[in-house]
Amino acid sequence: MSVRRKPKTVVDFIQAGGIDPAEKKVSDTLETPIQPVKLRLPQALLNQIDDAVAERRPAPSRHQWILEAIYEKLQRDN
Repeated sequence: MSVRRKPKTVVDFIQAGGIDPAEKKVSDTLETPIQPVKLRLPQALLNQIDDAVAERRPAPSRHQWILEAIYEKLQRDN
């Protein structure tokens, strides 16, 4: 973090803050936009996933584990 002089006015302070997040392009943050998906799984399957996650060190998040499984399946099928 750089050290800056105290702004003289409120306008100077606001302008020093950077760009509005709404103006930031999606390509600046991600290659492709993320689409939330609601996924319903049987409890037994979710328990199996949690067991598989717990066996890995370091354990990934459940979300990461499911993404890896999807990518592996897509790679196998192509």
